[in-house]
This record gives sequence, structure tokens and C-alpha cells, in this order.
Amino acid sequence: MRKGRMRVTYAVVAVTGVTAVTAGGVLISQGHAKSHTVADTSASLQISSVDAQDAEKYWTPQRLASATPVGGPKAAAPTAPSAVGPQMGERSVTAQSVPKSSTFGGIPTLGAVFFNNGNGNHYCTASVIHSYSQSLLLTAAHCIHGGRGGGYAKNVAFVPKFDSGKRPYGIWTAKTLVVDRRWASNSDPDLDYGFIGVWPRGGRKIEQVVGYNKLAINQGMSNWVNVAGYPSRSNRPIYCKTHTARQWKYQVRMDCTGFYGGTSGSPWLLWYNSRSHTGYVNGVIGGYQEGGSVSWRSYSPYFDGDVYNLRKAADARA
Repeated sequence: MRKGRMRVTYAVVAVTGVTAVTAGGVLISQGHAKSHTVADTSASLQISSVDAQDAEKYWTPQRLASATPVGGPKAAAPTAPSAVGPQMGERSVTAQSVPKSSTFGGIPTLGAVFFNNGNGNHYCTASVIHSYSQSLLLTAAHCIHGGRGGGYAKNVAFVPKFDSGKRPYGIWTAKTLVVDRRWASNSDPDLDYGFIGVWPRGGRKIEQVVGYNKLAINQGMSNWVNVAGYPSRSNRPIYCKTHTARQWKYQVRMDCTGFYGGTSGSPWLLWYNSRSHTGYVNGVIGGYQEGGSVSWRSYSPYFDGDVYNLRKAADARA
């Protein structure tokens, strides 16, 4: 964890007690951003166009259908809030107080990301995040790198608006996988987010085809967000509007039913626009317990300058 470590912050502008959007489409607020250069803490893997073509061939409809969620206890966890009592400092939670998720047809900027981690074919959730390269996805780090003692996933491919096996925008294969090296070496849950750069498809970049969400950092712990992802107990995506709260210094939580395994990497969208189907990503399911031990409570690392820096490094490699 980032305990006792000086927090790393970086932005292209200095901000003091105001909200600003940088040229890169990043929302910054609360006076945390500083105008200085920081060390690159990223770790990455480059994937050749030949290997990417092999990955696209690998994901047959049968393999897509048989993929399972990666790790984590959510898939087999109890579903009722009453099954797990409140943790220290938390209010009591009842089934009636937890918002309920709903299935829907998905949105173009959201999709399932498929991969093989050496223990079979798996999937998580990912979303398109705005960048200069127009080629980046944001997901949980544990979906693309095994953390301490592990390595990078293989045959990584993204299917936007995946719904009951349908692939309306095709399969987009990975060009780069980028995580914080403190995740790669120590499985730091406070840095459980990562970026995937994808190869163009048909001469077009993914932002040009499906659109994008923007990145938000330093927005505090208490916000209304729309969260969407691909749970293991449904062949359709789900969404939920819910409120976030502080878990620990660098961990945020949200309550909503239905977020089983497979929803790791699900974006937490601020100011979701139902007409454009876009918003500002302020978190992803991941972090503590790789996103949570039950399907009705999920966690995210707090988005601050570290995720901004990682996106900058990923953008340079995409």
C-alpha cells in the first residue's frame, strides 16, 4: 500500500482550490495538482502486430462464450448485505438500503476485455479513456498483470458493447499493457488500475469508432456515479447509479447489487450524460480484495495524480 509514501502528483497546469480541465481532457480539482515533473513509475509490455493478429484469431465465439471472470471472490460470494456485517467505521447496511443494478444493452465506450493469464481464458470490464493517441482503455491492473510474482496477460482483446455474444464493433487487440510497477512488484491495491493501448482496426482508432470517456482525478471520496460492467451471472452488461464513500485513505467504496466477478475494471462515471453515453471516469472496480468480496459492495483505488501519470506513460507507448 502507499502507506508512509510521499504522494506523487503531476498535471500540465497548476490548480489551487478550483476545478480545471487540461488539454488532455483530465478533470482536476481540490487544489491537489502541482506543476512539476515526476519519475515514470510505469511497467509495460509491447505486443507486435503479428501477435495481435494471432490474438484476434484466438478469440473464437466458443472461447468468448466459455471465458470466466479472473480471480477474486465475488463470483461465489453471498449476495445479501445481511450476509456480511459492517466493517470498522461503516454504517450498518441492509438489503433495503443497497441500490439494485439493472441489465441494459451496453454503451459503445464500455466493453468486455478477454485474456489468458496462464490459468485459462478470462474476462474483465474495460472502457475507452480519452488520450492523445486515441487508443487507450482503462481497466483494473489485476486484469492485465498478475501483480507480485505474476506476469502480463496474453491474447488480450477488447469487445466494445459486448452483449449476449454480439460484437457490434468487432474485436480490438492489445498493442501495449501498462501498469504501475509498484503493482507489478508488490500487488499494491491502491494502484490496481492499468491501461491497454489497442491497435487500430480498419485504419481507424478506437476513439474514432466508439467515442470515449474522460479521466477525473482528485474529486474527493463522496460522489454520485454511474457504474457499469459485465458480471459473471449474466450474459448482459449491468449498470447502477449509486453514491461513493471513503473506505481508507486511498480506497473508495460503493454499494450496489449484482457486481459479481467479471466487473473488475468497471468504470465509475461522474456526470454521466445519457444522450452521449459518456462521462468522467473517477474510479474502476478493483483495489481492496481486487474489488470486493461480495457482489453488493465494490471498491476502487482513489484516483489522484498517480493514475494521471500512468495514463501519460501509456499514451506515450500507444
